[in-house]
Amino acid sequence: MSLTEPHTRTAPADLAGAWTLEPSASSVEFTGRHFLLLPVTGSMPVRSGAAELDGDGRLAHLDVALDAAGFTTGNPRRDDAVRGPAFLDTERHPLLRLDGESLAAAGEPWTVPGQLSVKGRAVPLVLTVDEVVPQGARTLVRASATVDRHACGVSAMRAMVGPRLRVRVTAVFVRA
Repeated sequence: MSLTEPHTRTAPADLAGAWTLEPSASSVEFTGRHFLLLPVTGSMPVRSGAAELDGDGRLAHLDVALDAAGFTTGNPRRDDAVRGPAFLDTERHPLLRLDGESLAAAGEPWTVPGQLSVKGRAVPLVLTVDEVVPQGARTLVRASATVDRHACGVSAMRAMVGPRLRVRVTAVFVRA
């Protein structure tokens, strides 16, 4: 069900309760620019996550961990460089974390402001919830965001790699 179809939209209160993220059914994909012209796409595995909405549908807790060492674009040489100390430094910082602070659901689209932690540096991030599909005890959530890699401390090769990444999240939550 798309959030752009108000007559079928799930109310946040309908999602109240504790939820556990199902990593094997969830994904984070991104698109950036190489030489500011060519798109580069890739993904990062979801390691774990949990969310809780109170009885009024307010986000009480959201915590998601991504496996930085699993970063891949399909180009092994580039992937090794990005996992290295000049970019993600996955040996010292194996996880990226997203901590959601609230759920703004009064209008369209829903948004989840929070903090993205990369290499120990937390920066503000706003996820736009594109779709919520209840499936019994499971709920599929699709969201998107734009991440400024320079703000996250990932600023190597400024002349060759664009500063912004478009991020698409597919998350499957199961009632805890």
